[in-house]
Amino acid sequence: MDRHKTLADALESEVLTEMADTFFGKRKALEDLIEDFKLLVEDIKAREAKVFSRVFFLRSLLLGQEGEAELFAALGLEDPFNGSMLHPGSRTWQPERVAFAFFVSTRFEKAVLQAYSEVRRTCEVYMNGEYEEDPDRSGRKRLSPHYRQIQRHCARLNERIDKVNTEMSPSSVLQYARSISAEDQPGHGTLSNSLGAESLDNGLMFPKIDFVSLGLWKAPNLPPVESCGPAIRSFCQGYYKRNSTQIKKVLSDLS
Repeated sequence: MDRHKTLADALESEVLTEMADTFFGKRKALEDLIEDFKLLVEDIKAREAKVFSRVFFLRSLLLGQEGEAELFAALGLEDPFNGSMLHPGSRTWQPERVAFAFFVSTRFEKAVLQAYSEVRRTCEVYMNGEYEEDPDRSGRKRLSPHYRQIQRHCARLNERIDKVNTEMSPSSVLQYARSISAEDQPGHGTLSNSLGAESLDNGLMFPKIDFVSLGLWKAPNLPPVESCGPAIRSFCQGYYKRNSTQIKKVLSDLS
């Protein structure tokens, strides 16, 4: 056997093997990233329930969604949670204790302020994260998964998808493999005709991720208690006068 022919065949085999490893390796790595992203999306959807459990508690203090809408109207806002029946949440959540006050009306004010503050805090955490225990590293903290993180990951992942689709398209890899493979191999020169580069690439192309189609809820940016506290107190005073009997019952159930 021609020694040069043997070396050429060995080099060709090594190059083709490396190409295949790179091609399939990059696709596998991208598939893993997409699966990780899906898990992250499911995580943030589960965290949405924590926000609405607080919303439902605030709503219970205000005797229902109409009272909730009145509160936000008093703050100059359209009720951001009026579609809450489409969202999950625990209706049994309540704080460990509600602030004490000698007068029921004052206790109602404090309870509403406390509930509103908790709703705002969980909205902020849902959107921007907070430091929590890292489940993978004992004694370490991590920033919790959050909406903004999903947005950034989606954009970066789509950039990666574009890169793999354009720089590592199946047709270009196959074409290059044909250009360096031995011309006397059976079937050489027929692969492109039998598959068609465009249909091959379209069939194996990674689809980009449509962020909107993920169906993630976007939490509202609520004003801090420091700025809207007086308006909440004023609302509570009038609301209590109109609904004192029902509110007393709600507060007694919290005791």
